[in-house]
Amino acid sequence: MPRIYYGWVIVLITFISSMTTAGIGGYGLSFFLIPMSEALNVSRTEFSAITVFRLISLPIIPIIGLFIDRKNGARIIMSLGGLAGGISLIMVSRVNTLIEFFLIFGVVFGFATTAIGGQLVGPAVLSKWFVKQRGRVMAISAIGISGGGLVIAPLAGWLIQEFGWRMAWVALGSTMLIAVVPISALFMRRQPEDMELLPDGATLTHAENETPTEIEYSWSTKRALQTKALWSLLLVQSLGLFSLMPVLFHQVAFMQDKGFSVQESTTIATMLAGFAIIGKVIYGYFVEKYSIKMILGFCLIPAGLSLLLLINAKNLIYLYAYAIIHGITMGGFPPMMNVVWASYFGRANMGSIRGVTTPLGNIIGALSPLIAGWMWDSSGDYTLAFNFFVIAWILGGLTALLTSPPRYSGSIN
Repeated sequence: MPRIYYGWVIVLITFISSMTTAGIGGYGLSFFLIPMSEALNVSRTEFSAITVFRLISLPIIPIIGLFIDRKNGARIIMSLGGLAGGISLIMVSRVNTLIEFFLIFGVVFGFATTAIGGQLVGPAVLSKWFVKQRGRVMAISAIGISGGGLVIAPLAGWLIQEFGWRMAWVALGSTMLIAVVPISALFMRRQPEDMELLPDGATLTHAENETPTEIEYSWSTKRALQTKALWSLLLVQSLGLFSLMPVLFHQVAFMQDKGFSVQESTTIATMLAGFAIIGKVIYGYFVEKYSIKMILGFCLIPAGLSLLLLINAKNLIYLYAYAIIHGITMGGFPPMMNVVWASYFGRANMGSIRGVTTPLGNIIGALSPLIAGWMWDSSGDYTLAFNFFVIAWILGGLTALLTSPPRYSGSIN
């Protein structure tokens, strides 16, 4: 019986960590927006400012990126991140002021999500373990992000409704401690070579017989920063995150403002997450067969257009269509970005490259929910903000279609 390739253990770890962080800090946080704003007596703009406090972790991202490329680096980062994340969520249950919430959830949990979230450590490590199967692997791992919306977010909504928002935080913090810390400490590994293995489970004999077209060149961070492709991809990533994060953050409140009930809004949010899983599978399949820039472009552009269904929703049929179409297309964005970075710049230095390119997207992703909250407080409506997100998705898709891989010429190390 053939031995299971250890890389799939790494996929499982990144899947679980992505599910917990996205489910709590992305999809799930939207359920706390109204009850916590009322309990703490703050506006939606003030509550939305929590995303800005996550930016305090930005200076350590390049350091984490370099650490990922070192032996045992990923294991230490994810173990400590899971521990800090779980404890901070339990502490959130005790907050009585907005500043306490900012410091504990924004700063401490922000550090934790940087360490174990789906934008840096997981994709960088998976890029080292898989090359030929990278599309499907990134899709499977990123399903954890949508799984957070499908599992963790409804759990958060149910806990809030049954036990109140304080007990909900205790339960979510305990979940993170149990789900993330043990498996990261025991099983996380940097790359296959550390275990005398090769990417994709290849044997040494197969590796020696590979054709030149199967060889992947790895760019140094310094040389990658000198390419037009890196800055174009950075723009694509930033435009996508500008739109993705505030929609997840405010969509439940937007639907409630339109007159839909909490139960209906929860159903749509859950459907969105479910179809995002389907989208990851679809895009993960096609990216191994067709050009990554084409797949990425035809992910972002429809994601933007489908937001118009939510903006103009007059009945549940609009919302069902939104959940299906936006879920599928938006769901493909995170794994396709992970694939394109590794496909364009190789696997050897992916930790440090992602460490340099991640902060800008984090800044934009943190500020855009705040902007949406401010627009709501100013006008009592999310429509203008969500129209901006439509435009950003489309511009990101057009940029992706125009971005080709950097050209290799001589030494790139």
